[in-house]
Amino acid sequence: MKKNKKTTRRERKSGNGDGFRKVMDVLGGSILRKEKFAKQFPFMVTVTVLLMVLITNTYIAEEKNREIAKTTKQLNDLHVEYIQLKSAIMQASKQSVLSKKLESTGIKNPTEPVKRINVVENQMIEEDAR
Repeated sequence: MKKNKKTTRRERKSGNGDGFRKVMDVLGGSILRKEKFAKQFPFMVTVTVLLMVLITNTYIAEEKNREIAKTTKQLNDLHVEYIQLKSAIMQASKQSVLSKKLESTGIKNPTEPVKRINVVENQMIEEDAR
């Protein structure tokens, strides 16, 4: 035999009244006097403490992520500055740039090849460094 799945009006009303009663028990505080609640209270406290720890942990993790993002941005900025300064130093240390800057002081590029001086037993011998 199949049971009729339709509910009567009375069944629906009693179901709604049951939910209303539960809400009123919670809001009115009479749920705190029930034995079932007293047995579950330590579990609820444990769950509440664990939820607070989870929320605190999430907050700390987000703060660390913000610090990491800030530090990464600073690192990228410093890296760009390093590259720019390195490029400027390389440009300023080229022989052509140095010779132009030193022309006003009278220092000129050497026209003779570099010579190496070897000292052998108190004698000087000049050799070409080719």
